[in-house]
Amino acid sequence: MTAPSRDLRALGVASAGACVAALSTSVVAVAAPVVAADLRVSVPGVSVVLSAYLLVVSCLLPLAGRLGDTLGKKRVYVAGLTLFALGSAACALAPTLGALVAARALQATGAACTMAVGPAIVTGAFPPAERARALGAQLTATYLGLTAGPTVGGLVAGAFGWRAIFVVVAVAGVSVAALAFVTLPRVSPAAGARRTALDLGGALLFALSLGALLGAMRVGPREGWASPRALAGIATAVVALALFARHEARHEAPLIPPSLVRSRPLALGVLGALLLYAVLFISAFLLPFFLQRAHGMSPGRAGLLMTAQPAAMAVTAPLSGVIADRRGARVPIVVGMVVLAAGLALLAWSASPPLVEARVVVALAVMGVGAGLYVAPNNAVIMGAAPRERQGMAAAIAATARNVGMTLGIAIAATVEAPLGFRGALALAAGVACVGALLGGVGRGARVP
Repeated sequence: MTAPSRDLRALGVASAGACVAALSTSVVAVAAPVVAADLRVSVPGVSVVLSAYLLVVSCLLPLAGRLGDTLGKKRVYVAGLTLFALGSAACALAPTLGALVAARALQATGAACTMAVGPAIVTGAFPPAERARALGAQLTATYLGLTAGPTVGGLVAGAFGWRAIFVVVAVAGVSVAALAFVTLPRVSPAAGARRTALDLGGALLFALSLGALLGAMRVGPREGWASPRALAGIATAVVALALFARHEARHEAPLIPPSLVRSRPLALGVLGALLLYAVLFISAFLLPFFLQRAHGMSPGRAGLLMTAQPAAMAVTAPLSGVIADRRGARVPIVVGMVVLAAGLALLAWSASPPLVEARVVVALAVMGVGAGLYVAPNNAVIMGAAPRERQGMAAAIAATARNVGMTLGIAIAATVEAPLGFRGALALAAGVACVGALLGGVGRGARVP
């Protein structure tokens, strides 16, 4: 590296932003029961606080990545962190559920900019021979945020109330924004990039399709899948998706290039990522309610138990990358999903009375090992399937799939919790993980590109 100190500072700033963004996702989940009780809303009602954040991030990630190319990565990154901090402060002051959801949408707008531009900042700061290691370090920072979130959220909510959680996140966002403003060099975007049209129409159609689908999933179980609202939501999602595909095929700078979607390894990798995070967030959303309501556990204690999963994931993910480099991606991808399904089954068994905390910790750790085995090889397949000039967009698509998966997981959990119960929902999640294992064995190359 020609400028190692600057490169390391850029990595540090990008990693700090990734950690804070991940923290804001996991820190709220464990406090959801406290929010529901304080604002006097139901489980499906408070799920909107989580799903609104993930939905907005999912819809804006590709658009935010293109803004980074046209306006400059430092400018978009700092602006995103600033919006994120403002949204966090608004969450702390929200008097109603509606105000909280709106504030979370503002917070998510800033997070989308941070998540989309962060990997590009790391890529530009390191030579090609060292980028994988640097991006791996940023991924570790993401898992550290996910690991710390349940504990921080539980302890802070238990001691000071749920609003204090957003104060902590706001302070962290402001701190990283200031650090990025001082540390990151300002690099002007390429001249051609400024002339690239932004696909606002594609972003709106994508958001309409996904939002309508999630709305139908929430209405269907309560009113019946043949009810007018459910059918209208499904029809809107299908029509918007068809219009989105047609729009992308004709746009000069599509939000999601059709050529990338036609790549079988990339498409399967993106679908696998969506399934993985949907499965993880079915349990992540329901487990705090089960521990705190059914067993009277404090938010701090519940958060501490839930740390086992992301901690195991953080340890396993780097090791699975080594395995994939030596043995190919297929084995850790398939084995990872199978282990995840086994962990979900173990968690369902552990939920039977009497509750033994050690069993819950072991089950969550097994889930983390399975997810950790899966995620690094799957990311390598996605990135290796994209041509060099579109790897940035491939990264944005992968990040979008992760967030869509999280959003779908929360929606599924809120939908099936009443009819199936906690253990039934986990059984459903285990079945989805088995489907992911089958997909993992289809069309994967012997080696990671």
